[in-house]
Amino acid sequence: MEFLTGESEGCSGCSAPQTSCNQCGACCTGGGPVLRTQDERQIKTGKIDISDLYTQRAGELMFNKETLKMEPLVTDYIKIKVTAGELRCQFLEAENKCSIYTHRPFECRAFKCWDSREIEAVYASDDALTRKDIIGGIEGLWDLVSDHHERCSYKALGEWMHAVDIKKDPDAMAKVCEMIAYDRSLRASLADSGRVNEAILDFLLGRPLTTTIVMFNYRIEEEGDGFKLVSVQ
Repeated sequence: MEFLTGESEGCSGCSAPQTSCNQCGACCTGGGPVLRTQDERQIKTGKIDISDLYTQRAGELMFNKETLKMEPLVTDYIKIKVTAGELRCQFLEAENKCSIYTHRPFECRAFKCWDSREIEAVYASDDALTRKDIIGGIEGLWDLVSDHHERCSYKALGEWMHAVDIKKDPDAMAKVCEMIAYDRSLRASLADSGRVNEAILDFLLGRPLTTTIVMFNYRIEEEGDGFKLVSVQ
């Protein structure tokens, strides 16, 4: 989303000058807010349920609008789930009304499409909420999440994918497939056993590698009882 400064312009699609929200809904589509440490209480008191969240894990490649490059995240980004396609926040109801408006995330409170100064200050801060902030004290669960994060490291995956893409290295391909298989198997076993609610897996473990592998310009295709990597370039 393009952020604007001053009071002479409105959000995308708004032709008249703005000084307040006109409920066009543009700010609630396209990806959603990153939760901040100020949002921790909203989650721990159940105002926002973790089943409504997903994690972009440290190391995931994201587009940096300042450098215009894909760059790895240095920490977790916890976000509200969105619909496929237009990436509409799941709390955005008919007539562009927010169903959790009174306890909406901190970034949502700071965002003003007609004046970006407050939200830019939030973006410049170093206060993103992490999974450890929320579940770090839960014995066993945090160990599982930490182990998965290490075994499914995006740093390692990026190195192997580079070897696959540039060198066609079969050993690197095997490592990639092993990591993806582990990620799939862990999610399935946790859900099937009833140990973890399937709805919170994308928060606990981040998005499945079968989904995020596209950041390396590859996708997964099912092949018999397994799968294969297919270049999308």
